[in-house]
Amino acid sequence: MKKVNILNLPIDNFSKVELLEKLEVGGIVFTPNVDHLIKLQNDRDFYKAYDSATYRVCDSQIVLYAAKFLGTPLKEKISGSDLFPAFYNHCKNNESVKIFLLGAAEGVAKKGNKVKYP
Repeated sequence: MKKVNILNLPIDNFSKVELLEKLEVGGIVFTPNVDHLIKLQNDRDFYKAYDSATYRVCDSQIVLYAAKFLGTPLKEKISGSDLFPAFYNHCKNNESVKIFLLGAAEGVAKKGNKVKYP
C-alpha cells in the first residue's frame, strides 16, 4: 500500500476498514498529528519510537488537508480514539486477538472487565 510522506514521516494510506483487517494479525499503530510531526523533526528518541511502529495513520484533519494540498491525498483520518473502539468491535468475537492496555491509576485494571463498548 502506498505511503504518503509528510515532513519526512511515511504515513500509511489506509481506510479504517483496511487497517482493522491488517491488525487482525497484529502490529503497533501510531497516530501522528501536527504536534507529533513537529516533535519528530527534533526529538531523536521520539523518532526512534515512531520508527518501531508497524503502521502510522493520520490522526489530524490538518495533516489530511496537507496531504491533499501536496497532491498525495490520504484516504481518511483515523484517530486513535476512534480506532480503539472500532478495533474492539471488529475483533470482539475473535478469541485469538488479545488487547493489552498500559497505564492507569491503581485499581483501574480490576474494573476493566466492567467496561462496555457500544
